[in-house]
Amino acid sequence: FSTTTATDIHTAIFNASYNKYVRPSNITYVGIEFHLLSINDMDFKRQIMSSSGWLTVTWEDPRLTWNASTKGDIEYIYTKQDKIWRPELIIDNSVEGMSPLGHDEIFFKVKHTGEVRWEPPGIYVTHCDFNVLYYPFDYQTCSVEVTSFAFTNKAVTFNSVSESTKNLKKNGEWVLHSLRGSKQNLTENGEEFSQVEFKVILKRLSRYYVNNVVYPVVVISLLTNVVFLVPAESGCKISYILTVLLTQAVLLTLIGNSMPTTSIQIPIIAMYISFVLLMAALATIITTLNVYLYLRTDQKAVPRWLKAFTFVVLLRINCRSAKVNEEDKGNVVSNEDTVNVEESNGKGKTMWNRLLAQTKDDAEFPFKCQEVSAFLDCFFFYLFNIVLIITTLVFLVVSAVSDVPPS
Repeated sequence: FSTTTATDIHTAIFNASYNKYVRPSNITYVGIEFHLLSINDMDFKRQIMSSSGWLTVTWEDPRLTWNASTKGDIEYIYTKQDKIWRPELIIDNSVEGMSPLGHDEIFFKVKHTGEVRWEPPGIYVTHCDFNVLYYPFDYQTCSVEVTSFAFTNKAVTFNSVSESTKNLKKNGEWVLHSLRGSKQNLTENGEEFSQVEFKVILKRLSRYYVNNVVYPVVVISLLTNVVFLVPAESGCKISYILTVLLTQAVLLTLIGNSMPTTSIQIPIIAMYISFVLLMAALATIITTLNVYLYLRTDQKAVPRWLKAFTFVVLLRINCRSAKVNEEDKGNVVSNEDTVNVEESNGKGKTMWNRLLAQTKDDAEFPFKCQEVSAFLDCFFFYLFNIVLIITTLVFLVVSAVSDVPPS
């Protein structure tokens, strides 16, 4: 190598006849490779992905050739973009400026065969349509679109597309599932431009969210049911359920800061959290009414509908029978009274209506308000457990299994 020979090569190929505004041939075929270095940020509110990397762009320019054997075996020279023709490329889906790729200080590597190699680096802030339905077990598909800006596909076209992730740095929240490029055409004003789309498919690392979001919500939701096991005479039922309700409200406020702030799709976990809060509110109302029933002055003043409900449901749930005083045995409601019977005119009375008709007098109902209150606690304990456990299992299974990476 000698500087004199290299200078001679520059002088010979970049002479007065070389025009950097004229493309090398009728159709210039451009190869492009995307090297992904890192995923910097995923902003769900602004719907953008920030990534770092560089593009390796190659093409043939027959005007930039020389005989290496007569030029000191120099196979490569370097020049800058103010002296050489280059394809005008832009990041088509960029949200922070649409200026062409490149910089005045970036070198172009020119081979003696006429091959030009250009590697512009950049931080690509691109638009991304996020789908947070299955957060935090979700996959996200974002893309970096590179388009030939000035030349139509009749002048400049991409003939090879490749990608590389060997230099990719680890991200604490996302792991790369796949990176693939594809060629396509972009039509604008009746003209077609060559375009390459690099799809970046990312999977969220969910361990942090399971430990700090899912697990606390599930545990607090199950604590709601315990209120029905607290004895009414303890005087702690109302204070307990209010404490659970306030705890859920505070926890959900803290969790809301880590959830995606978007209204395009509502995450399943947000629906689950809203449901859990609703169940806690219902438990508060039910507990208040049940304590009111337990503390009634007239312990025989059980509403008629509640008497019927006790015979139809509560006694069976609590595995109890209708025990009455010796003098009231004639008014016992037997098991046969809980089925439909046919009257002489052929019309049937339902179980519910018959029980309502038979519980007109207090003497017919052998339980006090305090006993009915205990029956209700047992009933709602089972009911809330079944509903919350089934809902939680459905939420976990659907969230963890339903979202799959795009094919």
